[in-house]
This record gives sequence, C-alpha cells and structure tokens, in this order.
Amino acid sequence: MIKQKLKSSVRKGVSALYFASHHLMRHLRGKVIILTYHRVVSSKELDKYYIQPGMYVKSDTFEMQMKFLKDHFVTLPFAELLHVWRQGEMDGKKRYCVITFDDGWLDNYVYAYPILKKYSLPATIFLTTSYIGTSQWFWPDKMSFLLQSYCGNNMPVNPHGHIKDLVKRYSWLNIDRKKIRSNAVGTVIENAIKKCKELSENDINNIIVGLSESLQALPPDDRLLLDWKEVKEMSNHGISFGSHTSSHRILTKLSSTELQKELSESRSMLGKMKINHIPVFCYPNGNYTDTIVEQVKASGYQAAVSTDQGFEGSSALNQFTLKRIGIHDDISKTLPLFAYRLSGVGAH
Repeated sequence: MIKQKLKSSVRKGVSALYFASHHLMRHLRGKVIILTYHRVVSSKELDKYYIQPGMYVKSDTFEMQMKFLKDHFVTLPFAELLHVWRQGEMDGKKRYCVITFDDGWLDNYVYAYPILKKYSLPATIFLTTSYIGTSQWFWPDKMSFLLQSYCGNNMPVNPHGHIKDLVKRYSWLNIDRKKIRSNAVGTVIENAIKKCKELSENDINNIIVGLSESLQALPPDDRLLLDWKEVKEMSNHGISFGSHTSSHRILTKLSSTELQKELSESRSMLGKMKINHIPVFCYPNGNYTDTIVEQVKASGYQAAVSTDQGFEGSSALNQFTLKRIGIHDDISKTLPLFAYRLSGVGAH
C-alpha cells in the first residue's frame, strides 16, 4: 500500500512537469493513439458494487478527457483510420486518436454516449455479442460481488456453516474474513481475480458456484451490458461496433474449433443486427498467439486490437496486433495525468 501511494505521488509530480513543458505531446505528431476504455460510471455504480479500478473512469473524468481530445487531436472513426492507412493520407503535423471501449457495458450508453455526442466524437465499442440484451455477468464481476458480500460488514462471519470449509478449500485465495480489514476488501478481490485468470474455465466456475452455495447468494439480475436497441441508437450517431468474441472466452485456452466458433458467431451476429459494424476484432484479456492472429485474419477481419501498450504511426506495424493505451480513473483523473498517459511515457 505504501509503495502504491509513493508510485502514485511520483506519477502526479512527473505528469505535472510534463504538462507544463513546451514539449507537451510534440512527439505524437503523425502518430495514432488508440485508447482503451471499459466502463464510464457515476458514484451511484461505485457505491452499489465493487468495480475493479482498472475497469472504469468516472463520468466527469471522461468528459474532461473528451474535451481535451477534441482540442488537441483529430479523432477518427476506426473505419476511417483503416482507410487513411490504406491511402497513406496521414498528416505528419497532426495528432490522431481513436476511442474504443471493450465488452459493451450499459454505462457506455448511459454516460459515455451523451458526452461523445456533445463533443461530436466517434468511438468504437467491441461487443461480447452473446451477452448483449441479457442479464449475464462476466465471471470477475460475479466473483467481486460474492467476495464483497463475504468480506463486507453486512454478512455474518459464518452465515450458513459452510464458510470454514470454503476458506480452507480455497486457501490460496486468501479470503479468510477474520484476517481481512474492511479497507482491504478491494485487495482481496483483485488478488483473487488475478489468481483465477490462471485457471481453467471449469475451475473458475466451480469456485463461483462454491462461493454462491456457501453464502446462499447470487449476483442480482441487474443488467450491466447493452441491449440491441441501445446499440442501434448509438449506431445511428457516430458509434461503430466491432467483435469481442461471442462469450468473452480467453482464446489461448480454446481449441481451434472453439476459437473459430467465437470468431464467426460474433461477426455473424453483428452483421445480422444491421448496425454500424466494422470487421475489427478485439482479443479478450489481450491474450493472443501467432496462430490465433492467423485464424482472425482467415475469418475475414481486417484488423485487430490488443492490450499491448503504445501508439501506431503513419502505417501499422501489424494491423492484427494494434497497440492501445488503457485509460482508467486512478491514473488519468487530472489533465496532467491524462496527457502523461497519452504520451506513452506514463503508459506503464
């Protein structure tokens, strides 16, 4: 915790110096920054559920950032970026930006979309198509809800007599509530999600089922993701949509047949819904291999974005592993921090 606070203080100081310098973003001329957002939320959402810090920006932070982009960048629709690259039309004196969102969260419509319209900024949302229009939750959100219920003050220490067995069975998750201070619940959740990402889908599901049964609790039916009506409305006002697979499975854990199903079903659904969709793919969790890249190409996609940090130039080094810069509130909530993040220096 002390190390994290020190790192944050250093970042604030360095970003302030960078923001005040005469070299602010000078090296970004003739470059393209592809930004990665996930959720844009208000205090209402943050008060209701635990949301991982790396997954959101607050709505007022997002508006500040969009105004900055409007003033300092040429913000392109993703399809236009591909056209500019094909035609070699990039102006070396300008800074370019593409705004992307991963997953297809409902708050993209509620909070981000009105701000994007206000500043006339295009964006692309990568949809997990089988989740759209449903009340399904991604597994990290299910786990966050259950661990928050267990660790929070509103749950008895041993509510149904099965918790001791659960804590023992999953001791490596470090979820023994007696050892957890209330202000460390977020750390417990983050560590548990990180460790579970190393497991198989079946193991993750067994842990969630075990937690749910032991706590006799289920995540509520609240809809967290977009529905197709909202997608179609945004599609008519400057928002395009790409594929983030059908069910957000980690591609490096799939067979070739399973991978092809994720690639083809999601693309087929986007075409079927008659929306402003683009043949661009987004790797879940950023996981890919050379074999996966080749299968994405063979499936008819024209480009793909990764979670590799950095920016692109007048042409893409590899159009199927495009670099992006992730934006979340704790490292970009002021203009100096945001500009520093965009610079690439503060992207690690």
